[in-house]
Amino acid sequence: MQILVIAGFVVAMSLTGSPNLRVVSAPWWAVVLGAFCYVALAYAAARWNASCGLRRLMRSGGGGALGFRPIAAAMATQIYLVAALAGLMLAGGARLINETLHLERAPLASEAAAVAPFIAALLAYWWASYPLDRALRDRNRQALAMSGGPTLSVWTRRQFMLFNIRHNLLFVAVPVGLIILVLDVLDLIGPALNPTVAVAAGLTVVGTIIVSAPAIIVRIWQTGSLPAGPLRARLDRLCRRAGFACRDILIWNTDGVVVNAAVLGMARPVRYVLLSDAMLEHFDDEAVTAIFAHEAGHIVHHHIPYLILFSVGLFLLCGSAVELAAIRLDLPATVVELFMLVVTAILILWVVLFGMLSRRFERQADVFAASMAPADSAEATDLDDPEPEAELTGEGVNLFSESLLKVGRLNGIDPSRWNFRHGSISHRLKYLQRLLYTGGGRAETDRSIRRIKLAIWALLVLGIGVTVILVFFRHGIE
Repeated sequence: MQILVIAGFVVAMSLTGSPNLRVVSAPWWAVVLGAFCYVALAYAAARWNASCGLRRLMRSGGGGALGFRPIAAAMATQIYLVAALAGLMLAGGARLINETLHLERAPLASEAAAVAPFIAALLAYWWASYPLDRALRDRNRQALAMSGGPTLSVWTRRQFMLFNIRHNLLFVAVPVGLIILVLDVLDLIGPALNPTVAVAAGLTVVGTIIVSAPAIIVRIWQTGSLPAGPLRARLDRLCRRAGFACRDILIWNTDGVVVNAAVLGMARPVRYVLLSDAMLEHFDDEAVTAIFAHEAGHIVHHHIPYLILFSVGLFLLCGSAVELAAIRLDLPATVVELFMLVVTAILILWVVLFGMLSRRFERQADVFAASMAPADSAEATDLDDPEPEAELTGEGVNLFSESLLKVGRLNGIDPSRWNFRHGSISHRLKYLQRLLYTGGGRAETDRSIRRIKLAIWALLVLGIGVTVILVFFRHGIE
């Protein structure tokens, strides 16, 4: 869902900055009417999809699979949220914001106006989707109760909306809004500043916001520090063994609904590991340690920085190459069809490659967790030295496998269900079993990921090179 929010913000911001790029010049009233229809259709589509899913569950007696149609309809609705927003901006929305209302003169105003229909449509989508989410969680709760296992809480509609607002919308909106506000203010006062000073100030402030964003997000997500005790001591010991540090280990408040863990931040002063309240309630210390070790694997292997480098390199390369080709071919700057085709192709390419890269990083974090977690114990006293090269063992693979399966079971996730960023649980566990059986261990996975990281560096260098060439052409330097 966070990728959907990012895509919506990217479309709104990029098209608002290009008011001359439009398919038609609709009057202001038509644009406003179109915005209302855009939100209403998002609500209607989500409500229809929820109704279809509920009927499917009722026909199966509450125990059958949701089926392909509701899932496909939900994906189509999410694509609509982004694509229709682009159509609204190209039909005159950007022109209304910049030329009619003159909002570009006020910091953050034009961007806020551009993204407002998307936010409204997103809220309508979540509101209408709640009944199906509730039914699925109730079904999973009943299944867990019948099997004699622990059961999770179920969100009220208010809790469901607040969770999505905090964890999906504000996760993106707050840091992006701060960055845009700073850039807009610098643009206003720019003429009074030395150009070098203005650029340096902009880069410094934007860089500070990006680096410190996790410290803001953990407050938005309502977290609190994990108190001292046997579990905290055990996790701190694993940090020392793994050779990484974080600012804090936090309890992640999800109203007892979500069993999950996460890591935020690249730099140690603003790096946090989050463990959900439901996980701490229903997992023993060994299982929590195994899941924590998975998050530690992401940090030790620098997965977050490499995902950022990949995104920067791809967009630099694709964006600069397209603009360079347009200059060389002397194409008009307002070729809407070409623009939309290129933007769509780049976004699709990024989504596909980002998903593939994320799934490969997940496997490496799984291997790391299976190799690091089992050696620890509450009584251990000699495990404080860094041990980054611990190898896979049957005990470790079994411990991590059981913990991951329990995460899926409590969250109502079928082990065979594929996930865009993580793949399927069954596929991930089969990969661990294969490594254990063949003796490939961590070395095999690490070699594969090293090649991928080298490719990311090559992509970044190529992207920077093409961008430099583009700058030369812009200034007439042959």
